[in-house]
Amino acid sequence: MPNSKIIKPDSFFIQLSLALVLLGSVFIISASWHESLKYFDNPWNFITKHALFVVLGLSSAYLFSVIHIQWLKKFAWVLGIAILIGLILTAKFGIISGGARRWLSLGPINLQISEFAKIVVALISAKVLTEKKNYLAAFILISAMVFLVLKQPDLGTTILISSGAIAAIFASGFNLAAFFLGLVGFVGAGVFVITHTPYQMDRIKYWLDPYLDPQGHGYNLIQSVKAIASGGLFGQGIGESVQKLGPLPISYADFIFSVICEEIGFFGALVILILFFAWIFRSLYICFCSRDSFIQIFGFSLTVVFAIQVVINIAVATGLFPITGMTLPFISFGGSSFIANSIIAGIILNISRVNSTEY
Repeated sequence: MPNSKIIKPDSFFIQLSLALVLLGSVFIISASWHESLKYFDNPWNFITKHALFVVLGLSSAYLFSVIHIQWLKKFAWVLGIAILIGLILTAKFGIISGGARRWLSLGPINLQISEFAKIVVALISAKVLTEKKNYLAAFILISAMVFLVLKQPDLGTTILISSGAIAAIFASGFNLAAFFLGLVGFVGAGVFVITHTPYQMDRIKYWLDPYLDPQGHGYNLIQSVKAIASGGLFGQGIGESVQKLGPLPISYADFIFSVICEEIGFFGALVILILFFAWIFRSLYICFCSRDSFIQIFGFSLTVVFAIQVVINIAVATGLFPITGMTLPFISFGGSSFIANSIIAGIILNISRVNSTEY
């Protein structure tokens, strides 16, 4: 292993991450106060919880930015088994909400284990691909995780978890012919699952034409597009969204991008998109500055997972992708998602601290 020079974490990456967290807090306040007041008689209910998530998330980011990254590699299998057990417990004892069993109650905290599975799958994939062994064990473990998440059901997170493994395989330079053959097989399996799952087919049907059921299956998409359209170029002003007052469901989580567009318009939303693109490209730059193949693959896989989550959330809000429950990283309300994405940011910062260019 090369001698490494420890340097300060990437300050630009820190600034990008904190800017997204700050903007997320602003729009969670704006998007959530009405429902907080309506259901909890307290306009600060969601933002108080979000403040706790921010503290936990930033603490997690710091922790993962300073621990030795090889420690994660060493305990990858232990973490994988722990996540698998968590998913099994979720399947057996998890809380059902919105027709899905995705959350495991741990006293006052409801934890979505699948959010952390996407990190561990990237970790295990990077480990086995650099050590060039234990492929079958990794395949079995990851397949079990994917199966359990898909059964919750949670197609969105299943896509993220699978994308992490696929990205790791691609980055490793693994036989590209076999890689693309496997990718075709994965896509084919996904199409098979979707076409044989009635509620998924309904999502596609009403995504293609939401006005077939404007008060039911197509309602969320119609209201989301209305919010975006009403924002125009410059928006209605922060706090002035009308759609969040009732027409647009869960406006502080899955559809927060619609509120952003309504309140600060096309140009304001464009600024947030630029921040996300800068975060993603800076992350890729940091990862590929390393000469450690494990770090490169692990970091690339995590960055791809983060990027796909951003793309899917925005695509859903704008009607470019069927509706699936997925948050916008650092922007949407959601504790497990915020903490998991904070851990990803912490790991990227960890990578930036180690300049593996001196031998």
